[in-house]
Amino acid sequence: MITMIRYLSEVLDEKGRRHLRVMLMAQAAQGVLQGLGFLFVAPLVATLTSPPVDWSRFWLWLGAIAAAVGVHHVLLAKSTSLGYLVGTDVLTSFHERIGNHLATLPIGWFGGDRTGPVGRILGKGTMDVANIPAHLLRHVVVGVTAPTVMIIGSYLLDWRIGLAFTVGAVVCALALRLLMVIVRRNDDDYEHDIGATSSRIVEYARQQPVLRAYGVLDRPEMGTLEESLIRQEGSQSRLTIRGAWGLIVFFGTLQLVVTAVIALAVALTLQSTIALPVMIGVLIVTLRMLDPITQLGELAGHVQVNADAIGRVRALLAVPPLPEPERPAEPAGSGIELSGVRFGYEDGPVVLDGVDVTIPPGSFTAIVGPSGAGKSTLLKLIGRFFDVDSGTVAIGGRDVRELGSAGVSRLTAQVFQDVYLFEGTIADNLRMAAPDASDADLGRVAAIARLDEVVERLPDGWHTRVGEAGSTLSGGEKQRVSIARALLKDAPVVLLDEATAALDAANEAAVADAITELARDRTVIVVAHRLSTVVAADRILVLDRGKITEQGDHDTLLAAGGTYARFWNERVRARGWQLASKGTP
Repeated sequence: MITMIRYLSEVLDEKGRRHLRVMLMAQAAQGVLQGLGFLFVAPLVATLTSPPVDWSRFWLWLGAIAAAVGVHHVLLAKSTSLGYLVGTDVLTSFHERIGNHLATLPIGWFGGDRTGPVGRILGKGTMDVANIPAHLLRHVVVGVTAPTVMIIGSYLLDWRIGLAFTVGAVVCALALRLLMVIVRRNDDDYEHDIGATSSRIVEYARQQPVLRAYGVLDRPEMGTLEESLIRQEGSQSRLTIRGAWGLIVFFGTLQLVVTAVIALAVALTLQSTIALPVMIGVLIVTLRMLDPITQLGELAGHVQVNADAIGRVRALLAVPPLPEPERPAEPAGSGIELSGVRFGYEDGPVVLDGVDVTIPPGSFTAIVGPSGAGKSTLLKLIGRFFDVDSGTVAIGGRDVRELGSAGVSRLTAQVFQDVYLFEGTIADNLRMAAPDASDADLGRVAAIARLDEVVERLPDGWHTRVGEAGSTLSGGEKQRVSIARALLKDAPVVLLDEATAALDAANEAAVADAITELARDRTVIVVAHRLSTVVAADRILVLDRGKITEQGDHDTLLAAGGTYARFWNERVRARGWQLASKGTP
């Protein structure tokens, strides 16, 4: 609980922290008054059962109980309103803080498996955290302070009763701790599985054409969504069943403690060790102590789930952002230099190991090599999706870390095989690169990328909505939009990752022409398998097992008879393949 309160205080501004402190003091005072109110019943009963009745003492204790109840309800109203206020402050602060933090994380961190977990944190996770001050803290604080006051007061009734309460409280605290450990361990698995399932559902919705084409919808055992749902169901069942057993242990322990205390009080009364009014007071305190402790047990699972939500939010906020310079450097040109570059993904093998290469400004460079050689990773390091483990990546003579993420973004335009378009019109997606671009600017880049052909045949032209992730356009059409967007940005460095790999002949020709235009006065680096793209390059880099093994122009590398020559010959043979009907020579 202390950890939750401390972290809530960290994310609030000064006004929010003041509200939190006042709320906690009001809730603690509620618990104290609740405990005192029940303790005052013991002397009230003793006064009534000790003839002659001292009515002045009776009214004194009755007035004390009424005052405790009255102040308790005033504090209850105040703390409840403050709880909602603090909960709203927490929700606003979390969304703002998480949003600002996500904007600082490396671009490469945002993989497909992050969609579900991050979405769940922003949705349910932040609501769980806001629920702590709004609903749970009062029950937790009162559930601790009220029994504590009653246990301390029970020593005034009889030290043996007080000792029994103390031992019982320790035993109940251990049982409650066991319950929360069970919930925490199983809730972590459940949240992991439900986050994975959320990612798979998004993937399932987006990949319907592929799934239907291969009949995977009719074979659920082949789909990762089905597997994710099964894992989620299993983790949810374990959380529910094991949590239920934890509750049984806690409430069973609580009942044993209550029974033992009542039995002790009755035994001491029968032995005339304590008076009957004292025993009545003990019974009242014991039975009333059950209410806040029972409520605490019932909410323990929710408290742990919400504490876990804080942990997940903290873990997200603890993901280190890319370091940014206080004063970003200015590049001197658009040349690119990689020196001693070594890089490996988190918990993975080294992908690039000792890459040294200089790419002159205004040149057109192609990168080829086998799958998994690190070609796409090399482009991502130039675009500062990640920082290198060692070595340097420089643009215009300045390390990308000195340029800063914003500086690298201004210098580079990136076009990848998997194009993502945002919900909106074609014009909206192009203007992401240049918000102030005129219609004439759009027309100019559309003509170069041959996007104008697409716009002309669409009924709404530039105002055609592309749907989520560009779902209303074909792959080739989306790629043309992406190329036009890169042209509109007019960045001095262009990075293309297999931009023509999955296109038909017509779209490939259109994109190839656009690449030629991009390369006219820019530094262009292309990861490519298409022969036409490779041959047109000023220089070709051959990447194999994380190292550049060959470099030169097409004729030079072909004459060398190395990896590139084998690559070229394989592509030439593959280019000659064709489908023929049976019996056709």
